[in-house]
Amino acid sequence: MSSKTVSPITRRVKAQRRWYAFCLAVIGPFVKRIYRFRYDKCKIKSKTFLALANHTQNLDPALLVIGTRRHMRFVANATLTKGFAGIFLNGCFGIIPRQKGASGDAVISLIEQNLKEGVSVGMFPEGNRCWDGETEFISRRTAALAKNSGAALVTYKLTGGYVLQPRWADVKRKGGMHGSLVREYTPEELAGMSEDEVYDAICRDLHVDAFEEQAASGMTYPGKDLAAGLEKAAYLCPCCNSLGSIGTSGDDVFCTACGMRATLNAAGRFESEKLPFTTFLEWNRFQKKWMCDNAQTLRERVKVPIASETGLKITLIKSGAAPEVLSACGTFNVFGDRFELELPESDAGKLVVPIAETTGFGTFLSGHMYFNCGSGVRYQMVSQKRIALLKYYALWRVLSGRDYL
Repeated sequence: MSSKTVSPITRRVKAQRRWYAFCLAVIGPFVKRIYRFRYDKCKIKSKTFLALANHTQNLDPALLVIGTRRHMRFVANATLTKGFAGIFLNGCFGIIPRQKGASGDAVISLIEQNLKEGVSVGMFPEGNRCWDGETEFISRRTAALAKNSGAALVTYKLTGGYVLQPRWADVKRKGGMHGSLVREYTPEELAGMSEDEVYDAICRDLHVDAFEEQAASGMTYPGKDLAAGLEKAAYLCPCCNSLGSIGTSGDDVFCTACGMRATLNAAGRFESEKLPFTTFLEWNRFQKKWMCDNAQTLRERVKVPIASETGLKITLIKSGAAPEVLSACGTFNVFGDRFELELPESDAGKLVVPIAETTGFGTFLSGHMYFNCGSGVRYQMVSQKRIALLKYYALWRVLSGRDYL
């Protein structure tokens, strides 16, 4: 008698579904309480689907499962699949790993395999939590994936999460979140749509302006030290155009160069006589435009660094090799045409990487940045203090000639 071969994709699905049911019943109520999460009841009709949602909180996957009451495997940072925690998360949740900054071919293949074998997949196509309250850029490859997968497409919108705790914020406020199913597109509907139409539908369904939503709901998000951490994202003073001069104290944000000062209130808005904006979304749009308008001038800064960061733990990560700590107290310098890593503990002393040779740049957590060089080579930089993470990402995009609007 021949035994039936079980696919590696579906091997743990039944156990994972039981684990999801347990988490929904036992852990779900605590997650809902933490975020004061309310959701519209919905019923997804399709057996297998690709679920897409906007991204504002680290526990958004849990909120998506709570809101839909359906099992799905999630695309997540590959670092979550490492070590003991990775063994637990892989076994219980079946994470589909995505290496940040790397090509998406491998993860797309895994998503397609899961969907083909009847396992639904959830993902946040922005790739990162938004910085300013508006849904981030979504790659067109997401539309191609949705259209060609053969599964249904589900779009789900989460609101309230940004003002509750912005990505840059050190502390969570008091307030709530809301979740709702936007649309369920059947495979037949997707087949009748062009790729551009699918892309437009995804962007439209997932678009959130956190400040419009807050104004419409009237909900406030009181707390302490509301501005703490904003210097991770606010890097350009709109009053004097000084780069890297923004600081915070309690509920206040200020510029050390010109003295501009503003207070962030419980609605997530600025109160100031000098600051020309009332929301960080407006401020970030100004920063992006300034970066793009001054891209050529910045590229010509090749003798003096545009920006520098000291006291970094710098690690080289190569595929198939153990991470190598290059410096416990290194410096990252950004010039118009290159990155320079100063490594005082190394015999080399300095490492120079042309920006043209970098293939990706990203940020995560509160003080982590990295850039990739080709396939399987990553330089990771970790700071124990607050640093202007968004500034370095913005510089990389404009200096490497990538769109940043």
